[in-house]
Amino acid sequence: MNPDGANTNKQDFEDFLNSTVRDLFSNQAVPFLIEPVLYSLNAPGKRLRPLLLMTFANYNDRSNTSTLFAAAAIECIHSYSLVHDDLPAMDNDDLRRGRPTCHKAYSEWAAILAGDALNTFAFELLAQANLEGNALSDAIMILSQAGGRIGMVSGQALDLENERGRGLALTNKQEMLTEIHSRKTAALISAACEIGAVIARGDRVLASEFGRKLGLLFQVTDDMLDAKGSTEAGKATGKDAAAGKLTYPAVFGMKETEMICDQLTQETLSILARTALSRSSMDYLEQLTRQLKERSR
Repeated sequence: MNPDGANTNKQDFEDFLNSTVRDLFSNQAVPFLIEPVLYSLNAPGKRLRPLLLMTFANYNDRSNTSTLFAAAAIECIHSYSLVHDDLPAMDNDDLRRGRPTCHKAYSEWAAILAGDALNTFAFELLAQANLEGNALSDAIMILSQAGGRIGMVSGQALDLENERGRGLALTNKQEMLTEIHSRKTAALISAACEIGAVIARGDRVLASEFGRKLGLLFQVTDDMLDAKGSTEAGKATGKDAAAGKLTYPAVFGMKETEMICDQLTQETLSILARTALSRSSMDYLEQLTRQLKERSR
């Protein structure tokens, strides 16, 4: 899948969100829940996780609704996490992707319920993917663990706990930083790749490991962008340092963080080279990996 193919897949996904997914959610839901949910789900973004799932699932046809349902499910989990992370009790952010966060555009209670609805709706979508054999139960297990107690939710809990100043020694900070971001960011990206491999009956282990390394690379570059104060991405920058969050630049310094970024890039590409994906899919994922690295430069 070349970049043009990736753009086609992204458009297929956006069309699916704005038709099938929108209609399914709107059916029998109340208007003051529908609005904040669709506001959050349709926020501008890269759609990284659904595109990774579609790539590992060998998606190449919009009639392949099984893959589209699974991709929409993982995007719902991601969107729910952003809605809740932005709340005053969590990261207290006013902007998300250049727009007011859900609780600013609506209300705190609307944002809480919108996140709750997106979380559960994800599994309703996954149930409609009509995956064969053990694929559905495998996908449910992967998504629930990555998005819940083992992955994302535990990562956020660790992040918030450490933000409140537990006085960890430097060595522990380094270990905790990897633990936080392996769970909070990398787990769901890894899940996207692994569910795609489940659908395609590919190598789940390699897909998962590629996604984990890519997720860590994503977080390193995100920390670097925040530290450098670029506002072009539509996020409040410098806020992580002000809040006392554990970030790669805060723990390692910018120069060593850049070295970590380079190392993660090479490790990610090395895993990619061992996959049995098509040449076009590998080209796309290689380009994506290098773009993630360069966005921090």
